[in-house]
Amino acid sequence: MIRLFVNATVLTLDASLPVAQALAVKNGRIVEVGGTDEVLWLREDEYEVIDLQGRTVVPGFVDPHNHFSIGAFETLWADCREARSVADLQRALTAAAVDTPVGAWVRAVGYDHRLIGLHPTRGDLDAAVPDRPALLMHFSHHQCVANSRALAEAGIARGTPDPPGGQIARDKSGEPTGLLFERAMSRVETLSREAWEARFVEVARAASRRYAALGITAIQDAAVTPAMARRYAEARAAGALAIDVGELMVGSRGWFERPDDAAAGALKIFVDGGYRCAMRVRRDGATRTSGFLFYTREELTALLLAAWRAGRSVVCHAIGNLGVETAVDAIKDAVGAFPDGRERVRIDHAIFLTPDLIARIADLGIWVVVQPSFLWDSRDRPNATPADPAILQRPFASAGLAGVKQAFSSDYPCGSNSPIVGIAAAVTRTSREGHVAAPDEAMAVADALEAYTLGAARAAGLDAIAGSLESGKRADLLVLSSNPLECARAELASIRVLETWTNGVRSNPP
Repeated sequence: MIRLFVNATVLTLDASLPVAQALAVKNGRIVEVGGTDEVLWLREDEYEVIDLQGRTVVPGFVDPHNHFSIGAFETLWADCREARSVADLQRALTAAAVDTPVGAWVRAVGYDHRLIGLHPTRGDLDAAVPDRPALLMHFSHHQCVANSRALAEAGIARGTPDPPGGQIARDKSGEPTGLLFERAMSRVETLSREAWEARFVEVARAASRRYAALGITAIQDAAVTPAMARRYAEARAAGALAIDVGELMVGSRGWFERPDDAAAGALKIFVDGGYRCAMRVRRDGATRTSGFLFYTREELTALLLAAWRAGRSVVCHAIGNLGVETAVDAIKDAVGAFPDGRERVRIDHAIFLTPDLIARIADLGIWVVVQPSFLWDSRDRPNATPADPAILQRPFASAGLAGVKQAFSSDYPCGSNSPIVGIAAAVTRTSREGHVAAPDEAMAVADALEAYTLGAARAAGLDAIAGSLESGKRADLLVLSSNPLECARAELASIRVLETWTNGVRSNPP
């Protein structure tokens, strides 16, 4: 059967025909884009005409840096995002322990030490869950707190040294407090998920429907262990995924560790930390460094070359300016030895940049995948004067003017999952509380829409089949409540996804 979508404002993201009125879909693919009358001529014996009565149609959103599997599992765990005290955390953990199956770790997610005023300790968690391992994940997913049983199972004790690229917080006597940073959390985090992963098909089915409701039709899961790669195979075999999910592979020892045993496919390499990313700042006349850097320039260059020679693409997580500098240096060195690698690498996040780094990234010609929804989610009122004025935070406009190829993503569950919220944040630079950050770095609406559709598809290597509405591409399309190119900037975040069509099948409403 052929479906004819007519009487619409179709924002195609195709430069040869930016705006159309209709399109035809057959067997999951777009067969024609144009005017209503010419599309109606394509009627066959079996056809359906869908009159959109002037509504706006855009390509399905593509999210090339999303943690689908992590977010899907979090629906099973205690949500502590709104906790305001240690007592709130303890109540959530105690309740979660009741519902946690025998043999599984008790898990809670999303606590924010800024709202609570401090980080909880192993003793705080022991009081709530004394008889089994428990893990409380920070909202950043780059630090966590473990109770005494969890620390013991992971082999973390008084004499355990800090791993390279991580830190075990300790009290004045040298005992671990339970707070673990970056690579120090690898073992406890990996153990804490094992018993839950058997439920992936169940949670993935529900999660993919939620994604479709937000207009997301394709993603890349940005940290897939070998065990989760096997779970993804099960989910696909069961027909549980309502959207297209690609995988970026990490190793079995933890997200942040060297991915030596990663499953086949594109690699994810963490160059620096997250909440404590690798920074170099000039302050009080002196240069200071902080945060965690996981690789030297030489080590990262070797990893890139090994991956490229094996036919892999690589996504480099780099947040701080020192982390981004290390990634840029290594990519430059590796491209010098293997020029084709330029098309097989990108940098994700790149939150803290300098004008020099922006120019160097543009010169390399690689994609950068950024997260505008972090602006929306920010709980802090932006500082009027940065600690180091040479460092720019999320400089989308500056990067675009310099020629950097930018795509958008959410980093969900670290950021809000809605692409519409991300687009609104990039355009208005405004948080949900109304705070505005660096308004000079705002993007035009058309550029922001492209960054979450065609740009994102290009960064993910999906642009041959997704990202724009063109003949031959997959029929991934959205019907919106308003035209983002015409509505007021302040109303962008209120736009609703009325219909989501993936592979020519309507999935929202299901």
